Amino acid sequence: MKGFHQIISREINLLFYNRSMFVFAVVLPFISILFFNFLLSNPVARDLPVAVVDLDQTSISRELTSQLNATPELNVSYFPLDQKSGEQLIRELKVYGLITIPKNFGSDLKQGRQTQIVNQYNSLLLLPSGLENKAVLKTVGTISAGINIQKQMASGVNVKQALVNFQPVQSSNHSLSNPFGNYSYYLNSGFLTMFFQMFVMLTTIYCFGTDFKYKKGKKLFALGQENTITIVLAKLLPYALWFFFVGMIMYYSMYVFQDFPMNGSKSMLIIGLVLLIFSTQAYAVFIISLSRSFRESLTYGSSFAAVSLSFSGITFPIEGMPKVLQGVSQIFPYTHYFQLLTEQAQRGIPISYSINKIAILIICSIVVLALSYKNIRKLLMAGAFKNNI
Repeated sequence: MKGFHQIISREINLLFYNRSMFVFAVVLPFISILFFNFLLSNPVARDLPVAVVDLDQTSISRELTSQLNATPELNVSYFPLDQKSGEQLIRELKVYGLITIPKNFGSDLKQGRQTQIVNQYNSLLLLPSGLENKAVLKTVGTISAGINIQKQMASGVNVKQALVNFQPVQSSNHSLSNPFGNYSYYLNSGFLTMFFQMFVMLTTIYCFGTDFKYKKGKKLFALGQENTITIVLAKLLPYALWFFFVGMIMYYSMYVFQDFPMNGSKSMLIIGLVLLIFSTQAYAVFIISLSRSFRESLTYGSSFAAVSLSFSGITFPIEGMPKVLQGVSQIFPYTHYFQLLTEQAQRGIPISYSINKIAILIICSIVVLALSYKNIRKLLMAGAFKNNI
């Protein structure tokens, strides 16, 4: 028990008095919280710059341009003289879209002929291009509806009947969980917690790696009375408590400062945070146990933490991945934590549906630590990495 307390005291000193550890565990986590809180301080994209090529130059085409500019998503910033100049603006990323109004646009509408507006946008930029296309379609649809209804009314049809004739079937859309279309609710939840997980991973690797890099493993082994479990738990506990504190501040910044929706169980989110920390530490120990050098362990750890974002479903739905990659995604503890986070905070589903994520995180922590035991004990007895770099 004495060795357990001595190791804990040693790690607390390392946490606050070692420069590199202080940066990993204290400075960078708080910088990331501040950065992501202010990065999306304007949570809904507005005034995306677009260009309009008006080849018609009539009052009707100018009205269309005015309506495009009036939409919250768009800001008509450029008026190139031809389509080629407009396309150059897209390639230079000065605009997110190019709307071309053809010649005879106004006269075709007046004479009842169908006309076409060309909308070009950069689909490599998924978010702005999607918003631009949606805004253009909405504007064109509104203008088309107005023209159609006016024609019917000119033929003696009343307004109500004209509306029914134009759109006999209407859709009633209800945005659940995020009715405001706030991108910060989803993106910040993902990026903040992903970076949090990365700092837990790197800090854990650093706290073990420095002992093996500087050949202090044998001293640590003796201090822990050659009890591997005691040593591992004593080294992990101070950082787990510290990151729990950091995680609670992160939650405060999300659910109090930014007023993210909280529709489910707060207790489940706190349990999920604890298990994310422990499971990430477990994987860090596993990576250390397989590494031949300090540099190698940091590389593997940062890669594992970064790749976990891709397999969490934030950037691409897990259900849309090939079956093999869907299976791979279950290896990452962050996948289960993020699902728990969205289920409880945003969707507010019953706790019973999220219990399986809690169970998986517990099982992952136990299994990974068990797989690490033999190699970590060998490292402690050897005192250093095989390749001490």
